[in-house]
Amino acid sequence: MHKAFTLIHRYVGLTMTIFLVIVGLTGSTVAFYRELDGWLNPQLLTVQERGQSPLDVLALREQVERSDPRIRIDYPSLHREPGESLDFTVQARADSKTQRAYDLGFTDIYLNPYTGAIIGKRDWGRASLDKEHLLPFLYRLHYSLALPKWLDDTTRGFSIGGYLLGVVALLWTFDCFIGLYLTLPRWRREPGAPARRSWWRRWQPAWLIKYSRFNYDLHRACGLWVWAMLFVFAWSSVAFNLNEVYSPAMHAAFRFRGELPPLATPLESPRLSFVAARAAARELMSRMARKRGFEIQREEQLSLDRTHGVYFYAVRSSADSGRWGTTSLSIDANTGVLRAEQWPGNERAGDTIGRWITLLHMAAVFGLPMQILVGATGVTVVVLSVTGAVIWWRKSGSRSRGRAALGRPRLDP
Repeated sequence: MHKAFTLIHRYVGLTMTIFLVIVGLTGSTVAFYRELDGWLNPQLLTVQERGQSPLDVLALREQVERSDPRIRIDYPSLHREPGESLDFTVQARADSKTQRAYDLGFTDIYLNPYTGAIIGKRDWGRASLDKEHLLPFLYRLHYSLALPKWLDDTTRGFSIGGYLLGVVALLWTFDCFIGLYLTLPRWRREPGAPARRSWWRRWQPAWLIKYSRFNYDLHRACGLWVWAMLFVFAWSSVAFNLNEVYSPAMHAAFRFRGELPPLATPLESPRLSFVAARAAARELMSRMARKRGFEIQREEQLSLDRTHGVYFYAVRSSADSGRWGTTSLSIDANTGVLRAEQWPGNERAGDTIGRWITLLHMAAVFGLPMQILVGATGVTVVVLSVTGAVIWWRKSGSRSRGRAALGRPRLDP
């Protein structure tokens, strides 16, 4: 059994090497995405504050949509930090003549929130190393290998790179447990053999690095020291990219809240405007806060989910952990009736696990220490991949030399 697992671990690791090197290096960078992007592109992401109050986000949203009939903005963020510009991610409308989405050439529009002036545009994720697109490109490389989408008839697209990384993440998840098993000392003792040290004492060398076998010990010890984070990264990557595996597996083991059913056709023209939806959502959220005993700290997002026919409204509340607000509700986009509500106190076990692995993977909790840990773990993934490949190469070379020696004719004296 041990030998079989060793071979599986070795060859699965070799198969994943190039992918894990890419996601490890890019992941250690995008852990500091906001800071690095802000440093590289202050002309897009920062504005000077002069004591005036910012304009209403939804009013600016309508202004931008009127200025370009090819676009719509379904996911406006309601929160920005002081000194930040306002970023609208835009979606292309369909051309009435061709029924195909317009080719806009950009995905994000940046505004001065105090004047409403457009200060720049960016095609997020474009394969480019210029300073405006470097961090988004690395981010896209991290989660989809920057491969193009395979468009289907609905133009929603199928992410080839994302699916490929999902398969790699599934192999990685299994390999986490195989690798852990291979570090454990043997339990069985031969009959009549003298008593051995305790199991823990025999496991301790696996956590240490000796210079005489540096590469092997570095591979084994690094994998043990950050094993929990490696597993979080692997399984959360399955959740992001291979939901057809993640969802059935998690639903079989844990309970989840029910999901809203999709509409037969996406909702094109909701009866409620964004402004009316925000007013209705604010009132419902205030009632929910009083009833559940939490405080609303700030608004996060109001988005139109056309697939399910609802407005999604999220706030950061006193019940939340991490950088983002996960206290939310959904209202019917035509009637304003409450369809769903969620806050950390009413989650099921599966929802809680999913939320936490997302927060940990994206370094969105525990501040700078977590960002450093995620960045260091990304580097560790690269180290494990490279040292694993070196171990395979050395073992392969040993076997080749052994076979050559067996086949060499013997010279008798």
